[in-house]
Amino acid sequence: MLARVVKVAGWLGIATAGLVLVGLAVLAARIVLHRQTDDAERLESKRAYLDGIRKDAERTGSGPNLVLIVFDDLGYGDIGVYGSRAIRTPRLDAVAATGATFRHAYSASPYCSGARAGLLTGRYAVRSGLDHVVQAPGTWQDLLLRVGWRNRRLPAEEITLGDVLRAAGYATGLFGKWHLGDESPSLPGDLGFDSFYGLLHSNDQGQPALLEGRTVVEPHPIDQTTLTRRYTDRAVAFIERHRERRFFVYLPHTFPHVPLHASAGAHKRSAAGLYGDVVEELDASVGRIVDALAHAGVAGDTLLVVTSDNGPWFQGSPGGVRGRKFDVFEGGMRVPLIAAWPGRVAPGQVIDEPVIAIDLFPTLLELAGLPPPPDRVIEGRSLAELLGITPERGDQTHPTAILFHQLGVPRAVRVGRFKYHDPHRVPFGNPMDWPWAPTSRRGPYLFDLAADPDESYDVSERHPEVVEDLRAILEQRRRELAENPRGWRQR
Repeated sequence: MLARVVKVAGWLGIATAGLVLVGLAVLAARIVLHRQTDDAERLESKRAYLDGIRKDAERTGSGPNLVLIVFDDLGYGDIGVYGSRAIRTPRLDAVAATGATFRHAYSASPYCSGARAGLLTGRYAVRSGLDHVVQAPGTWQDLLLRVGWRNRRLPAEEITLGDVLRAAGYATGLFGKWHLGDESPSLPGDLGFDSFYGLLHSNDQGQPALLEGRTVVEPHPIDQTTLTRRYTDRAVAFIERHRERRFFVYLPHTFPHVPLHASAGAHKRSAAGLYGDVVEELDASVGRIVDALAHAGVAGDTLLVVTSDNGPWFQGSPGGVRGRKFDVFEGGMRVPLIAAWPGRVAPGQVIDEPVIAIDLFPTLLELAGLPPPPDRVIEGRSLAELLGITPERGDQTHPTAILFHQLGVPRAVRVGRFKYHDPHRVPFGNPMDWPWAPTSRRGPYLFDLAADPDESYDVSERHPEVVEDLRAILEQRRRELAENPRGWRQR
């Protein structure tokens, strides 16, 4: 009897080992065979659209210079005009005083790559299959993306702000963090930028190296204490070099993403520790850009926009609201947004209407006099009227829904003062100090952000009709994504 048991156990062990080997072989095959492909038909329609922009000299002959500054993981409450008392940001506060401050602006995604994909395309990141964090090659996180056959770069058929503006005759420069792919055809030069100087990934991923164009000019380890200054130097030189030509400067800073680094001149100056030093140096960088525009004599011809990709991570202030980076609660999604254009955007504006980063794509295209791509859904809406740059059209008949996605799944929606969350997993505290942070499925919730901006009190029982309306929006969104995930229009 014992011999039989031993024999059976031996066979079971062999079978288990065999299954493990088969599983490992399948995983290895998925990693090796992973290839992201691009949509040839949509690539052709992209080329036709951009060719039309290039040929239409009359339409593309006007428009302001455009400067878009994006901080990485800067909190809503980390700027003076948004309530910070520990961090001094006099140059950002001055920009806000000369233009418009949005109090309810949202990221396109609660993490880096998705936020950038949405901002640059005017479409939620789920459309490009990039509503997650792109990882550096050779890391275990990148292997997981390959195993799951997830996109590792922005698809080449997506149309970026750089693509359209370059086709319209703008000089386009990117100085900072890309984080939308580390191989062709999804490098900055492939997707609209004449000049690139910066990192392809976050500064904590793999072995970050500094590139100029496609060439590594400083291999790992790089001097991160000088990154903010060097990005700014390049942007200032680009503005000066193209003062006689329309230009688009995209300045997506590496910081205050961790690990934090500040230059020797900024170190130990802020009451908010090293994080505050980093933000105060970023504030000085904004000041240098503003000064460069004035020195080049183009300040009155330039729209300057400053924002953050998403909410703060381990440090930084979400401004007293609930949640942080990776959350679809306000702390992960609400970001500072400041826009200034002397003589065109009235100074001192405070705008309370909810807006989202995907709105910047149609806004900048409208101001440049350019039509949107006709073959795809552009989910953002132009803010030109809201900023007072263009006359009121009177066609906004109802509040626009702001959608909140997490790993490609619609999780929450805001319309007007109300925000609805479908049930989803949220961090769950535990006194046992577990090595893996537990989560618990919670919701649905309805929050009245006018009375409860930090999402502390569920009022779904008080407003069942609002719950039904907003839930219906999410359900419709899921159906629409299932039927047309990429948002292509029939031609």
